[in-house]
Amino acid sequence: MPERLKAFMTLYSGLPRQGPGTVNSLLNVLDIADPPPLGRVLDAACGSGADAETILRALPGVEVIGIDQQPGFIEAAKARGLGADFRVGDMLWPDGFFDLIWCAGAVYFIGLETALAAWRGHLHPGGKIAFSELVWLGEASAPAKAFWQEAYPQMDSIHGVTTRIEASGFTLLSVEPLGRQGWEPYYDALRGNIAKHKGQSAEMDAVIAETEAEIAIFDAHFGEFDYAVYLVEPA
Repeated sequence: MPERLKAFMTLYSGLPRQGPGTVNSLLNVLDIADPPPLGRVLDAACGSGADAETILRALPGVEVIGIDQQPGFIEAAKARGLGADFRVGDMLWPDGFFDLIWCAGAVYFIGLETALAAWRGHLHPGGKIAFSELVWLGEASAPAKAFWQEAYPQMDSIHGVTTRIEASGFTLLSVEPLGRQGWEPYYDALRGNIAKHKGQSAEMDAVIAETEAEIAIFDAHFGEFDYAVYLVEPA
């Protein structure tokens, strides 16, 4: 494993979750999506399994498949002792078909249109896709715009993402901003890991510097941007 990736995995290991999110936002998606009692759900880029745990508690009869490219996250997910099938693999090309595909904060790695096109072919009839995506909420300040244009140049507005969803042949069923409560617990846990690992190596300090810059933008400019949780189905 490259040293930079190793440092990243170390910094983000042991966190309750690997990105912003809330139990309630996922429960709202599950309520609207209403997968069959014995249906099949994909947790794409599942990380250490926080959302898989929520899905299984809310829908104890469903089969949950969790896929992530990082073996360390899959090991942590398996350690939760859930009744889910966690696998190392490519989240775009899972085995079989699903009644719901859920992806928390990882669509930006592959692009919205690419994800929707790939996942369409893995939906049962009536199946749906839900994901959280970074969006602008309005006019952005210069510091926030500069940071996110470098970190995620494809970042769009809520309306812009909706337009792209519809252009990809999907219907929007719901969209809801995550809100501050979805970010603060995640960053609080991350701050604890930063304090624990700072100074361990040049690679670790480089990863920490990038993470601290992101947290600083959140502290100063949250409200100009957020994650929005989308639920869509093929048109």
